[in-house]
Amino acid sequence: MIADKSAIVVNTVFDSPEKYAGCYVLVAGILYSIELYADFLSCVTISQGVAKLFGIDLVNNFMQPYFSTSTKEFWRRWHISFSEWLRDYVYIPLGGSRKGKIPQYSNLILTFAVSGVWHGSGYKYLFWGLLHAAYQIVGNVTFGVKEKIYDFLKLSKQSGTRKMLQRMGCFFWVMLAWIIFRANNLKTGLQMIKSMFVIHNPWIFFNDELFSLGLEWKEWRVLLISIIILIYVSSRQESGLYLSEIILSRSIYVRWLLYVSIILSIMVFGTYGYGFDVHDFIYGGF
Repeated sequence: MIADKSAIVVNTVFDSPEKYAGCYVLVAGILYSIELYADFLSCVTISQGVAKLFGIDLVNNFMQPYFSTSTKEFWRRWHISFSEWLRDYVYIPLGGSRKGKIPQYSNLILTFAVSGVWHGSGYKYLFWGLLHAAYQIVGNVTFGVKEKIYDFLKLSKQSGTRKMLQRMGCFFWVMLAWIIFRANNLKTGLQMIKSMFVIHNPWIFFNDELFSLGLEWKEWRVLLISIIILIYVSSRQESGLYLSEIILSRSIYVRWLLYVSIILSIMVFGTYGYGFDVHDFIYGGF
């Protein structure tokens, strides 16, 4: 209901970059970021559920990554098993942060270069990894300046406005990197990002042109409502309230009523059937 519907729009835009630019790329970039997260999270959640049937508890591999306030925090929450492997077997053996700033930044560059190459062959993956290294280095270098700006604006660390601005900024930078990741090649990805800033076509949000990207208005509505539900559930988890624990605390009748309702919702509103090209989980490729 989220990943597969998002993929229709994403594929339409990224498969024809010469046709779509500006706000089209922004929409596709946002939806690709959500598609990846929904795909990865659902794959891991299904694995956890199946393992639970055999009494095996698998750790969470994604901890609301888009609630991160920095790219450094993002990598503590995104694909945790892989992030920890990079930290333990690449970054720390290289010296980590023990030998000063310059060696630390060099180690970050090498570590994220490995991350990029691990995801696939091609310059775009290497660039994607190096871009995340640059994010972290720039974040460290400008930390003091940003703190002064927040102090000037009277935004404390506990300020909701500050956290919201940081989360929006982090999501934006991560999204730009995902555009490179998804594009056919590095040159195309850079051109698509450039078009976001030089081509201004905000009218697509008001003249029904978004409906030409493969989803009708009813499907857009289902997608947006599903994303809102995902954000709400994630926000509850961020505050320590897990939906699974709430469900399991209810009676068996309530639980099964909820299970059947969810299954029926997926059957009615899900993306499948004639003309739909079924794909494996994206996560399975990594």
